[in-house]
Amino acid sequence: MCGIYGIWHRDGRPVDLTALQTATSRLRHRGPDDEGYLLAHPAQGTCASYAGAETDRRLALPPLDQAHGEGYSLAFGFRRLAILDLSPAGHQPMASADGRFWIVFNGEIYNFIELREELRRLGHHFRSGGDTEVILAAYAQWGEACLERLNGMWAFAIWDRERRALFLARDRFGVKPLYYTATGQTFAFASEIKALVGPHALPFEPEPLAIYHFLVDGRLPSPQHGATFFIGVRALPPGHCLHIDMTSPVAPRRYYDVALPDNHRHPRPTDDIVASYRDLFIDAVRLELRSDVAVGTCLSGGIDSSSIVCAVNHLMRQDGLSAAQIGERQKTFSAVYDSDGRYNERRHIERVLRATAADGHFVIPTVERLNADLERLAWHQDEPFQSTSIFAQWCVMGLARERGVTVLLDGQGADEVLAGYRPYARYLGDLLRQARGATFAREALLISARSGQPAIPLLRNALIFTLPASAIELAYAGRQALRPLSHVLRSDFAVECRRAALADIPSWCEQSSLDRHLRDAVMESSLPHLLRYEDRNSMAFSVESRVPFLDHRLVEFVFQQAPHLRIHHGWTKWVHRRAMEGLLPDAIAWRSDKVGFETPEVAWQRDLLAMRPDLFADSAASGAYLDLPAVRHAVEEWCARGDARQVWRWISLEMWLRVWRH
Repeated sequence: MCGIYGIWHRDGRPVDLTALQTATSRLRHRGPDDEGYLLAHPAQGTCASYAGAETDRRLALPPLDQAHGEGYSLAFGFRRLAILDLSPAGHQPMASADGRFWIVFNGEIYNFIELREELRRLGHHFRSGGDTEVILAAYAQWGEACLERLNGMWAFAIWDRERRALFLARDRFGVKPLYYTATGQTFAFASEIKALVGPHALPFEPEPLAIYHFLVDGRLPSPQHGATFFIGVRALPPGHCLHIDMTSPVAPRRYYDVALPDNHRHPRPTDDIVASYRDLFIDAVRLELRSDVAVGTCLSGGIDSSSIVCAVNHLMRQDGLSAAQIGERQKTFSAVYDSDGRYNERRHIERVLRATAADGHFVIPTVERLNADLERLAWHQDEPFQSTSIFAQWCVMGLARERGVTVLLDGQGADEVLAGYRPYARYLGDLLRQARGATFAREALLISARSGQPAIPLLRNALIFTLPASAIELAYAGRQALRPLSHVLRSDFAVECRRAALADIPSWCEQSSLDRHLRDAVMESSLPHLLRYEDRNSMAFSVESRVPFLDHRLVEFVFQQAPHLRIHHGWTKWVHRRAMEGLLPDAIAWRSDKVGFETPEVAWQRDLLAMRPDLFADSAASGAYLDLPAVRHAVEEWCARGDARQVWRWISLEMWLRVWRH
């Protein structure tokens, strides 16, 4: 929805207004519709709004230049992407009715209408028709406890001028980003790292251990630990908030986690669970269609995005959704390819379009466009990324913007919540630990038949996950210790990082059960990174991406009521497949081939390396970490064999370093 920035010199030092404007302007792509500033004297309890060059003139705010010399030590900067209440009443930074609280907010609160009515009954009055003012009133009414009542995605900061305190919060699953730096008495935060790092702010300094893990294993910095690829820059973890006053340490606090099921609870009848899941899913889609601008849907051809398209189609028929937002036919956006391969899902996409009469829009990502957009893509992503699938999503977001659609619904989160990544070994390990031998034998045979995986490796892997977590951690550490140093890394860099890396056990080693593993996927390992990619790709084109599968009611229902129905009779996502019967074409609902959002990556990388022969020349920025002659030799070998897949992390690192050192 927007880009937010803030800085507070707690020692009273004045904010550099030029740096404030620079940081805020670096977020313009997140909000091209409006610009705004708050300047405050915490000690005096005074606050004032100012305008930038693109502030709505109807607000008649004084320009920021007039504040030079005033000595404000706290400031907010804001860029708006107008989604709800497109009038100047939605301008931020926004003050509460009594002027005590000021907010900058990025995201959407989908249940804002219901919350607004509840708050009105409690005596609150509203001047706008959007959700930002609802957050202010909710915070004034309930304080931090307001977070429990919000259904949506958010990253916001609220300044309490009476208490001289700052409150920051990020949504339960980290759909919306929030980063911060704390140096001496200065605290700063922003939607993207580029607002916090650069000549105007913190100097660029890569985090060596993060780079080591990325190059060796493809591991990314831990979201729950707030780690990033930048020294000095932290991410507020998903489900966390932060209170800061004049003297308090910067210490994020968890306010939300996914609760694991009570294994002693007697399960409800399966048909009741399926019906309740269906109702919750459709209601999540209904809520996330709330918008005052055009809404469309990403459609990959898989079960997740196809389910959203079919749910929207159902709601259009049943509830008469406004054609002003959806159109007479809903719009879908897809990446397809001219070449054949498992990555080209056009036939599945067209099956969904025929079933719903949706208006399908297609883009064909090419290596030529990847080459042309690579620097821009690296800049918007902020941090290195693991595969070219990110670029395919980039192209889809650009297509939506070209077609005048500002909000896109997407299927992100379904795999993590519903066990879509085929975590069969953990599931079968659970059955073995529970001594459910007959169920284990039946499920192992069905899984082998559905997935094509041989039964013996399934049994072997299941036995591994009957071991205590400590044994799995020990085995992982031993394997890493015996692993030879990579020949493509600089030896000094590898030796320096290896010792610390051996002590850094990945979180998946600690997750013995399927429920714990999936909670880790949702809150810690895979999903937060995928959400980061999606946020940066969509915001690069001033498009807001929404994810109905991460409605917290739906997530909690699956963990509490349907954990035994995620994998059933050899099918992953079984409860969702059953719930979609009658809405989703059977050929899509019961697909047995699992295909991610893939690209012709090997061919692309080979062609990209040919287009950029100097990518790993002796002057390459990645030479601080990679043995460049060894890299060039490896590239030649792998390209000759037609297998350049392993090279992408080197390319991504090199482009990231070039962009940030520019």
